[in-house]
Amino acid sequence: MILPRIDQALPTFSYGDAIGNHVLALRSLLRRGGAASEIFALACHPLVRAEARDWREHARVDAPENVCILHFSIGTPMARDFARLRARRVLIYHNVTPPQFARGVNPRMERECRMGREQLAQLSGSTELAIGVSEYNRRELEELGFRETAVLPVIVDFRDHDRQEPAAELVRRWRDGRTNVLHVGRFAPNKRLEDVVRSFHLYRRINPRSRLLLVGTDAGLENYSAAVRALVDRLGTPDVHFVGHVGFRELCTCYRLADVYLTLSEHEGFCVPLLEAMHFGVPIVAYAAAAVPETLGGAGLLVREKRFEQIAELLHLAVSDRDLRERLAAAGRERLKDFAPERIEAKFWEIMRRFAIIN
Repeated sequence: MILPRIDQALPTFSYGDAIGNHVLALRSLLRRGGAASEIFALACHPLVRAEARDWREHARVDAPENVCILHFSIGTPMARDFARLRARRVLIYHNVTPPQFARGVNPRMERECRMGREQLAQLSGSTELAIGVSEYNRRELEELGFRETAVLPVIVDFRDHDRQEPAAELVRRWRDGRTNVLHVGRFAPNKRLEDVVRSFHLYRRINPRSRLLLVGTDAGLENYSAAVRALVDRLGTPDVHFVGHVGFRELCTCYRLADVYLTLSEHEGFCVPLLEAMHFGVPIVAYAAAAVPETLGGAGLLVREKRFEQIAELLHLAVSDRDLRERLAAAGRERLKDFAPERIEAKFWEIMRRFAIIN
């Protein structure tokens, strides 16, 4: 089988985030399959700059027989260029946060999210195939008028996680007999980190020997981060650690040190940290919003109302009930089979053939 050239495009190629890692995994998949494939971006993190070319250079390889895959998650000038390509156009939708989450918090984020929602609707008429990373995303694409849609989960190769040696400094700091409650994710308003703090504040009344680890960047959202820090100060909650952005080795160490994973996000298109917590056998307490129940697939404790006292009790159960922890760990291992890279790879090629993107 002779494959066309299949390139990928994204506005910002970040280091260590779910979309950037997925793009790299897809490039490997495409090249293993025999396709010429490169990554094009408008902006790149210095640590991945060598992996991509400037989006403006894509014009040199744009041709009707080729394919361009656009990863879409925010408003971008790239959308206009993508709609005009001569290449066949495929969109992978990671979801755009509804702009109301950023209202009154971050005007720029609100504008970019609103632009993304508008651009997504406009692209429905010029995209040959639109792929959601979850069924939740696929339904949204369908509602916006995309005719040909499919689902392909985010690729996470946990062999990379298992190769990481524990970061000794973090082990010394946080393996001290205290309970570690972990949250991983960007400091974005839809993540509702203020609710995570409120739940931990009440959990600490049950288990004073506990700490909260908030891992993730607040770049561009420093005002939201400041508001969460101010809440911690008002509540007088000790042992809340704003860890910030960490390297991959440190991230894996945080999961290894965690006793329970907590997310109360109100909007997720997939939520890779759920898979990472499952992989490391960390019990999960999560709010049942957007794609979270779909990704979790029964391998965690879901809450459908934000009653912080009850969430605190669930955290206590997840930490202290050994039988429950074992059942959740087993459910997580079983759920991860659905996200095995080889299974997603086979599904990718099946989708591309089914919609005649390749022969």
